[in-house]
Amino acid sequence: MDLVAHRFARKKTSPIVTSPIVTKWSTALSCASLSLLLSSNVLAATISEEEILEDTGTPTAQTSIVSKAALDESAIVKTSFTPEQLSLPQDSKYDWLQFTSLELLKGEIKNLYDDKLEFESDELDTIFIDWEDVKVLQSAGVVSIGFLDLSTHSGQLLVKDGIMYIDGQQYDRSQILTIIAGEQKESNYWSSKISLGANFRSGNTDQIDYSAIAKTVRRTTESRFNFDYIGNYSKSDDEEKINNNRINTNFDWFLSKQFYLRPIFAEIYTDKFLNIEYKLTLGSGLGYNIIDNAKTEWSISGGPAYTYTKFNNVEDGVDTDSSSATVVVETVYDTEITSDIDFVTSYRVQYGNDDSGGYTHHALATLEIELTDMFDLDLSFVWDHTGSPQPDSDGNTPKENDYQFIVGFGIDI
Repeated sequence: MDLVAHRFARKKTSPIVTSPIVTKWSTALSCASLSLLLSSNVLAATISEEEILEDTGTPTAQTSIVSKAALDESAIVKTSFTPEQLSLPQDSKYDWLQFTSLELLKGEIKNLYDDKLEFESDELDTIFIDWEDVKVLQSAGVVSIGFLDLSTHSGQLLVKDGIMYIDGQQYDRSQILTIIAGEQKESNYWSSKISLGANFRSGNTDQIDYSAIAKTVRRTTESRFNFDYIGNYSKSDDEEKINNNRINTNFDWFLSKQFYLRPIFAEIYTDKFLNIEYKLTLGSGLGYNIIDNAKTEWSISGGPAYTYTKFNNVEDGVDTDSSSATVVVETVYDTEITSDIDFVTSYRVQYGNDDSGGYTHHALATLEIELTDMFDLDLSFVWDHTGSPQPDSDGNTPKENDYQFIVGFGIDI
């Protein structure tokens, strides 16, 4: 190419006059020479760049794209983790639960009884979990924990790796007896329910019937107080047909998870149609929880007692009152059939002398159907038996058995 350029330059400076045809060819050759020179330089530069990149290991555009994808994949691998590495979030609103299967669930701790954890979730509703299936449990707020030695502590709870922490203080998880949501304040220990039933009729017969069943319980890790009431009243054409009331109360002090001492129990009963103005029973005894878990409670108790009975009216020459030593045995069974239906029954037997009624019993069975969180439909059956009823002043002896079926509307307080 240098030779062509030299010739072109020499011809340009030559004093010889050239023809137009020669001039055109000379111009064409000059352009071709310049084009070849530029193409050669560009090609050389391109080859040189690739050689430099290969020698230095610097990636080309295609190599850069592949390398970037490889780096992204490497980053994903490095940031992945196993379920065992999951940690529960710090949450002031929800309680958190992790199963031994490493599944996570948020919701609300309700209670722990007999190694069954009751946990409420928005999606799953209330569920019951074996305590051994709980890997981690974290409360958002304060809970009350009862221990096997019947002591209690309150605070924010964290159960993890077989250890329990209450406000950061460490305890042995295996010593947990109960967990109850909320602080140790008096209102958390009380629960009540009232069930009311009524029937009104007018026309050829004016009649009114009503019944009431009420129950109040105060329960802590160490003790339990019960107060029960049932009353019935019926009136037809201004004449009373039924009028009776029964109150039962007791106080239990737990010696262990199953055994408890019942320092005092009492019953007051009135029934004018059974010729009883009032009947008072007072005693003490022992009790045993046969079953006590989140779904079912079954207990049996009993002991000696003293009974005093005041009659409404009696025949001439018969005492208007009676007192007797008695023996009282009682069993209470309460179970959850489904999440919305409970069955509760109690059976109380009393043995005394004939003047105080002899063998008597009071049986109550109730099917509680939950309508809302606060309201229930209650179907109750009542059976009262008196072995030796006391005749009234006219010599009329009341019947031994009274039966009643009650449809009531229950309110949880």
